Amino acid sequence: MNRTSVVALLCTSALMLATIAFAAPLDKIRFIKISPQESKAVIRTDDGKLQVIKPGDSVVENVTVKEIVTGRIMLEEKTDRGLETVIVRMDGGKTRIERLRKQPDKGPLLVAPASGAPVTR
Repeated sequence: MNRTSVVALLCTSALMLATIAFAAPLDKIRFIKISPQESKAVIRTDDGKLQVIKPGDSVVENVTVKEIVTGRIMLEEKTDRGLETVIVRMDGGKTRIERLRKQPDKGPLLVAPASGAPVTR
């Protein structure tokens, strides 16, 4: 293999491992049931134990329960980019996880055209 192929392979592997590492904490948790009347929910942890959670509890490292209402659990995750709101929706046995960032990713810097006198040659 030439050097470019090796470097590309290493970069791709590092990117895939980083993606798996960031997704891991909540992937280990299974959300079982929501009780909105009591503002509690039941989860199954990665070691197979059932746990009752309520607002203020820590689910996994850096993930805190903020709100439990009918059909959804709102979590707050501390990441290296700041706080993220994670919404777990439960509809008829299906679980959907949505992530909302308070700060958008930094995009390209926009540049406006200069408004000055034209340059003569």
